Amino acid sequence: MERELLIAQMIREVSAQGKKNIENSKELTGSLVDLYMKNNYRDVTIVACGSSYNGANCGRTFMEKVLKCKVRVLSPENFEFYDNLIYDDEMLCVVSFSGASTNSISALERIKSQGRCAVGITGYPESDFKYIADLCIEYGLNGENEPYETKGVTLLALYFMLFSLEAGLQRGTITEEEYRNYKKEMLCCMDAHDDVMMRTTDFVKKHKIPLIGMQTAVFVGSGAALALSLEAKLKFGELLKINTDACELEEYIHGPVIKLQPGHVVFYLDSSRKTRERTVQIYNASKEITPFSFLLTPDKSVTGDNVFHLPIEVSDALIPLYALVFYQQAVHDLTYMRHCFSEHELYRKFTEMVPSKSTKYNKTYVEMLKTTKD
Repeated sequence: MERELLIAQMIREVSAQGKKNIENSKELTGSLVDLYMKNNYRDVTIVACGSSYNGANCGRTFMEKVLKCKVRVLSPENFEFYDNLIYDDEMLCVVSFSGASTNSISALERIKSQGRCAVGITGYPESDFKYIADLCIEYGLNGENEPYETKGVTLLALYFMLFSLEAGLQRGTITEEEYRNYKKEMLCCMDAHDDVMMRTTDFVKKHKIPLIGMQTAVFVGSGAALALSLEAKLKFGELLKINTDACELEEYIHGPVIKLQPGHVVFYLDSSRKTRERTVQIYNASKEITPFSFLLTPDKSVTGDNVFHLPIEVSDALIPLYALVFYQQAVHDLTYMRHCFSEHELYRKFTEMVPSKSTKYNKTYVEMLKTTKD
């Protein structure tokens, strides 16, 4: 029995749901905006793990730009045991796609024990979070039937971006005109998302020999593109069972690139005019080591068989809304092409000994994990 992948189906739903969320942003983010404004919070700390961690980071750059404050994303373990100094003017929230991650539940419980408002943000409001959090928020996912979170990552990033727009407008960190222009850009991103999704499969087929055979994949990007690269690293590692890494552009050439070998696959994501020249320079140099170096860029003047042209150029902090789907669609297609659906028996034994999900409340999510096909 093989588990059926529903990634492609889920990412096809992103654009329509994203447009609805943009249109209804005031209602969608209202409870979190009210909390932020009434308590006169300034900075924001988000506690999350896995794809929720990456999705929050995908929204973080835009949040800081709009709210003009410091936003940090911590893992639950880091928050619980090490980096848990929270100031009075700092809003704290815990994110879990399933609302059933044991470490996120533990973080919520710690927040409650400190007498702070425990805010839980989830895609499944009828989960453990509902019974633990003081404020449980559904972030506009509207259901996802794929435990390898795909639709949820983009929509989580969008939720935090929309929150920052609504709070920023009330706080006065952006103008009405800036608010409207950002929303227009977001809507353009949703259309661009579908364009990237439709062209990715042909690009993967064109390069199927190195991609089917790859055992190491590296994802390189700057700013919001780094957060996007972290999610690509996670998904390619989870689904293809290969070695993956994600690096910031300049950090990559100060050490990690020394590991690059002929046959390795490297994806460079050009997300900003500020770093474009450097990105293209490093991409071209990378081809001297491995011909399987690829570049994602909106710059049509950069050409070559290994270049995938992104359809639009908007504020660089918005790039996760339309570029992440390239990696999601690619890993979906490659999982089928490589026939690597199942985990090995030793991993299954590991998960029996160390469960990462609660099964107390979230029956819908548990049933989703059982999705299989003959």
